[in-house]
This record gives sequence, C-alpha cells and structure tokens, in this order.
Amino acid sequence: MAQGKSAENERPKVETLGQLLGTALAYFVMGAAVLVVIDLVFVLPTGRGFGQTSGWIAALPTVWVYTEQFRRYTGASRWGLMLIGVLLGLAAGFAVAIIAPATWPPMVSGGLGGLVAALVYGPLWHTGIKTFGEERSR
Repeated sequence: MAQGKSAENERPKVETLGQLLGTALAYFVMGAAVLVVIDLVFVLPTGRGFGQTSGWIAALPTVWVYTEQFRRYTGASRWGLMLIGVLLGLAAGFAVAIIAPATWPPMVSGGLGGLVAALVYGPLWHTGIKTFGEERSR
C-alpha cells in the first residue's frame, strides 16, 4: 500500500515575514543555547576563558529555516535572491562583528554578527520570493 503525505504529517508553511523572522530567531536562540553548553563543556576541562568560541556558530540553525524556504520555491530567481541575500546578510553581520567593542568575547560579537546576518537575509528573501518566486506544486 502506497503512503502519501497526509495533512497531519506536513509541517505548517511559513507564510508571513513575521513568521519567517520569528522562526529564524527561535532557531538562533536554540543555537545560542547549545553553543553556551558546548563552550562550558570545553571550558571546564581546559580552564580557558568562557566565551572564546565563535558566536557565528549560533546562527547555523537559521540556515535550516532558510534552506526549507529555498526548497519550497522553484525557478532561477530563487538562486539570485539567495546569492544577494547571503552577500548582503554576511556583509551586515561582519560589519556588526567588526564594530563591536574589542573587549567583548568572540561568542558575543560573533553571535550578534550571525543574528544580524540572519535578520537581514529574512526580509530580503521574503520580499524577493513573494515578488519573483514560483512556489512548487506538490
């Protein structure tokens, strides 16, 4: 017996900019919490200072949010939107990380950079894909 996807098993779609940014922010917070735990695990046996791990790692789970959005659409426009969004998001994130005070640990300055990159990418992607995107038919 062939099994198809039922409506119960399908994840809800992210439709609005608020939903997209809220989901990305939730994934960032989860990534930051995991990063803090991982950093503590390495601080205890080595004795190095807390917060020396790059905070950019906390933004990695947000990539999953945007990857799902990328998969949801088809067409060549999504590639251009993704490239422009990544370049502008990373540029904004690096700018924030660079202008952060030098006294801040890498976890804080990198985390702010990663958060800004994710939050800059979201509106660019959402606006562009709603204008130029073609949603996949299932």
